[in-house]
Amino acid sequence: MNKIGIQSGILYDDTSFEQGMEIVKAAGFDCIDFNIDTKVNIREISKGAKDEFFTKSDDELKEYYRPQKELFDKLGLEMSQMHGPFPVYDAENQAATDVIYNATVKCLMLCEYFGCPYLVVHPAVGKDAQNEKEINMYIYKRLVPAAKKYGVGICLENMFTGKDGHIIEAVCSDITQTCEFIDELNEFAGEKIFSFCYDLGHATLLGKNIKRSIVQLGDRLTVLHIHDNNGLNDIHMQPFSQTRSHGWVTDWEGFIDGLKAIDYKGVLSFETFNSLVSLPKELHPAMVNYIGAVGKFFADRLAR
Repeated sequence: MNKIGIQSGILYDDTSFEQGMEIVKAAGFDCIDFNIDTKVNIREISKGAKDEFFTKSDDELKEYYRPQKELFDKLGLEMSQMHGPFPVYDAENQAATDVIYNATVKCLMLCEYFGCPYLVVHPAVGKDAQNEKEINMYIYKRLVPAAKKYGVGICLENMFTGKDGHIIEAVCSDITQTCEFIDELNEFAGEKIFSFCYDLGHATLLGKNIKRSIVQLGDRLTVLHIHDNNGLNDIHMQPFSQTRSHGWVTDWEGFIDGLKAIDYKGVLSFETFNSLVSLPKELHPAMVNYIGAVGKFFADRLAR
């Protein structure tokens, strides 16, 4: 049976993590997707701000997160994936790019500390396809030594962008090219370090054939970002919340069929923070319970 997970963002922060994790555990979740990306504002770094968090030493960062790690162990929760800082590249500011590279290396170190197998490092969206590939090859190859040192996998993700009011494809949205990209990176690394985080919401925005994409990814698919949207905006809502006259906006059946076709054994992880933003805090446990029920429903479908 697949384990189910949910992101930490909105659910809890460093001052409220005990209550937040208990809500997660009570809803039947096994895992957390840790939003460590909130610890650094890349756009402010690009404007000259200092990184006050990831400049701490490894020991200082481990001590900072020790209470959370102890609570994870106590509650029997796993950190199945970590959401890395984003964006990871500033074309006009190499110093800012270096700051975020160092922060990402610290995230890999903390993944090892938490026993987290995957760090999602969003690819950088360039001005054209060739520009995107060159930039991202530089970003990911630079992370190989640290990934090997800490024994943590790095996940790419399917991206979108906008132009003249339209949502258009960006890096890793073409699955054929993405498979080639991942294979090329792993060949460079000399081992399987790189894999894929399939963002279901991004695929829905771009009108992708979800089942076909998942089948094509095959065992390259190791991590999921499950959420719903209206096909127009990346709103990160709970599954089955967005409908049109003909039914659901997201192809949930294609999603399940695709995962079954590749015998996906990974965590069913939900990236549904806006479903909580839109509610009073008192209703957060009820929404988390609902998302947990959806996770169990998906896991049961995959187990048949």
